[in-house]
Amino acid sequence: MSSVASQKNKPVAVDLFSGAGGLSLGFSRAGFDIAAWVEKDLYASETLRANHPKSGRPLESVINKPIEAVSYAEIEARVEQTGSKQVDVLIGGPPCNGFSRSNTRTRTIENPMNSLYLHYLDFAKRLKPRIVIMENVGDIRSFAGGQVIDDIQSELECMGYRVNIETLDASRYGVPQVRHRTIIVAHRKGMQFSYPEGNENMPPTVWEAIADLPQVSNGNVQDVLGYRSEALTNYQKLMRGAAETVSNNLVTRNGELVLKRYKHIPQGGNWKSIPDDLMEDYADKQRCHSCIYRRLPEDSPSVTITNFRKNMLIHPREDRGLSIREAARLQSFPDSYVFKGTINSQQQQVADAVPSLMAEAVAREVLRSLNAC
Repeated sequence: MSSVASQKNKPVAVDLFSGAGGLSLGFSRAGFDIAAWVEKDLYASETLRANHPKSGRPLESVINKPIEAVSYAEIEARVEQTGSKQVDVLIGGPPCNGFSRSNTRTRTIENPMNSLYLHYLDFAKRLKPRIVIMENVGDIRSFAGGQVIDDIQSELECMGYRVNIETLDASRYGVPQVRHRTIIVAHRKGMQFSYPEGNENMPPTVWEAIADLPQVSNGNVQDVLGYRSEALTNYQKLMRGAAETVSNNLVTRNGELVLKRYKHIPQGGNWKSIPDDLMEDYADKQRCHSCIYRRLPEDSPSVTITNFRKNMLIHPREDRGLSIREAARLQSFPDSYVFKGTINSQQQQVADAVPSLMAEAVAREVLRSLNAC
């Protein structure tokens, strides 16, 4: 029996390199049963456990190990717990640190982090899913002169898949952020797949996304707080649901010098607006990345959310960094989604995640492909 018709008619997915679970959240919301998550980071694994509980299954679904230490049998056992003998969809994204344009120091094929996709492909070969989804930063298409993307396509084609490659902008799927992700979709011959068209209308702006969130200050350490106001936009209502309080309101504590710099930066501006006498500890101010000390404009979608602590991403109206929840809103995580671990870990988890609304749009097209067969 096809697993599409198995437990509660939900197709079964396995998520490798799961991170905080943005991709699998989108697939869960679209109607998939996630049989297993593989994530080596302890805190990200705790986030997965907190948000994707699996009652009634003897084996825990979250496997907190490096991908190299995970056996096929471990995945197979968790798939069998769903009542299925087949993986319908394999999803995941090998770490993108080395592929990103913003990380030129490790942007070489020799970096071991850049070959983790080979482990992903090995699981695709063993599990034989009907559809394989691999996501990464848009820059992966040009990394190593296109060698990586060519290798991925060639390997998947050798496994009998038809391969589609497209770079999507999250802002076209209701996410208040311009964020480009390359989505590789490989499906069995005889199946059809189309990428979600997206919406040409203006996505929510930064202020439309975060204006109702709790009032916080530089260095806030109080995790759970009440909202600043009623939900004022459709996006705020979607993110809040029925919640009356919200967690993950932590804010990095910046020193006085950093706060002085913030005061000089207008919405949409960056480090270039900071007077030279406040940047004397930089060996060469002109070598700063354009995203450093960026104050978000309130009347447009956000720039790409990377590590907003390291990049000093600034609140549009207040002289402080973003709270974790504000960044999560810009990534389209619902307010009920709880992040675990240290503040640094939570910030990195949010920054690395796939926006869940974009993931859900892709997942619905994948579900349509499965149901058409």
